[in-house]
Amino acid sequence: MNTIWLKLAAVAVALVVVLIVGSKFMSNDSTPAPAKSEPEQPKTIYDMADRDKQMMEEPKPAEPEPQPEPAVEQAEQPTPSQPAPPAPAATQQPAPPASNVVLPSSITRATPMYFKPMSEMEDIEAQRLLPMATTGRSIGRLPVTHFKLMVDACRQILQKWPDSWYAFRAKQMLEDMPERFRPNYKVTEQELDISKFLKPRRGTEPRTVEPMR
Repeated sequence: MNTIWLKLAAVAVALVVVLIVGSKFMSNDSTPAPAKSEPEQPKTIYDMADRDKQMMEEPKPAEPEPQPEPAVEQAEQPTPSQPAPPAPAATQQPAPPASNVVLPSSITRATPMYFKPMSEMEDIEAQRLLPMATTGRSIGRLPVTHFKLMVDACRQILQKWPDSWYAFRAKQMLEDMPERFRPNYKVTEQELDISKFLKPRRGTEPRTVEPMR
């Protein structure tokens, strides 16, 4: 009799163990897997068309910033009993470091830039070349095509009007070309450099440049 009860108890214990282990595995299997981050979607044809449109836009004139009135300070006059301190010896200032290349893509917010105005005839000719560059940019994105039309038009703009806002747009288009094509046309970082547009120069006017959309 005792043997039967012992067998029943052993079976009951075994069932309890099976239930506990089974529920543990089931809870592990029911745990949802962490969601995978979706890869960044490539730009659509509508995004690229919007960027092509922006390439044709002339930057707006920058609004002049109000200049604060300089405070008038009375110079301290030395008293007869106290002679004026001698002027400190002039020290040689270290030469400023060479400026680094600034690419058009570094413009991430509205930025004042300085361009030289163009004559009416120059503007008419530039308005003929800039659409050629944007059209060549659209053609270059098609399969089994190239960017030669765009690159040639951009380089004509850079050669004829290197200080104009047209030149800035040409540099934007050259940089926006897929990097794998740059060696084919020998496009260098120096050709893309826009650092000179970031500081006023003689004959330039400020314009507000918006970042690429």
